[in-house]
Amino acid sequence: MKPRSAMIFLKSLITASLVSLVFSGTAAFAADRLSVLIVTGQNNHDWVRSTPIIERLLVETGRFDVSVSTSPSKEAPEDAWNDWAPAFKNYDVVLSDYNGKMWSDPLKKDFVNYVSGGGHVVLVHAANNAFSGWPEFEEMAGLLWRGADQGDRLFLDEKLEPVRQPKGEGPGGGHGAGHSYPIATRDDQNPIFKDLPKLWMHVSDELYHAQRGPAKNVHILATAFSSKEKGGTGVHEPMIWWIPYGKGKVITLVPGHLGTNDKYPTTYDCVGFRTVLQRSVEWVATDKVTIPRPKNFPTTDTISVVPEAVK
Repeated sequence: MKPRSAMIFLKSLITASLVSLVFSGTAAFAADRLSVLIVTGQNNHDWVRSTPIIERLLVETGRFDVSVSTSPSKEAPEDAWNDWAPAFKNYDVVLSDYNGKMWSDPLKKDFVNYVSGGGHVVLVHAANNAFSGWPEFEEMAGLLWRGADQGDRLFLDEKLEPVRQPKGEGPGGGHGAGHSYPIATRDDQNPIFKDLPKLWMHVSDELYHAQRGPAKNVHILATAFSSKEKGGTGVHEPMIWWIPYGKGKVITLVPGHLGTNDKYPTTYDCVGFRTVLQRSVEWVATDKVTIPRPKNFPTTDTISVVPEAVK
């Protein structure tokens, strides 16, 4: 082979090898991506804003492929509801930004089968308010926005000891005035929280208290002190927890309020909440976390928000 021909051949071989490496790397990365279905369409909060924000938060990590399933409206005919059938089984994670009309019996059955068969679910804020009277959902959520007579309550006392309050005793689900508050890690071995500050400031948000339900197998990951001065209960209330259900598991994040008139900075501008939400979606499906802690993560006494232009 002549020198010039040999040089051309060598360049072609190198180019082909680089292309092969790029595409094989891309294929490997794509294979590692987790598929997420966001279920939305009704909520007593501004789901029209929150759902696209959640979608972008997940996509920006490069770890997720995200689809959205939007329910029919409340006014839609029953045929539309019967035809709405998200294919839960096709996804690694189902994230609910939904709080509205009860699902059809076939869809409820599909969801229960999905979770009990090994599916993974993330409930954000008012999604744990949903489906009163659906026993399987209430068991997998564990603690929900319910009246005091609709289930037990869990909290930590002043000594940070867990307390179970029977149904019928104490308050039912609620929250005081919106305010900024610190969120405390209660399981620093969980990969979501392992490298985060033990206490970090969250932006102004609703602080849910006295959530009620079956409260079985609840693993509390984080709490916040519900100040009586802000209309709270005077105890440490669960903020993030998870529950095994069959072969699957469900994680609930009760921070995440977004009202129609809420202005910047909202919950979804909080670097801490954004990070924990992203990591929760990854962890619930894999038991691991690869999404890094941002350098501007909030501190014990200082909130951290993304610039207003970042939505």
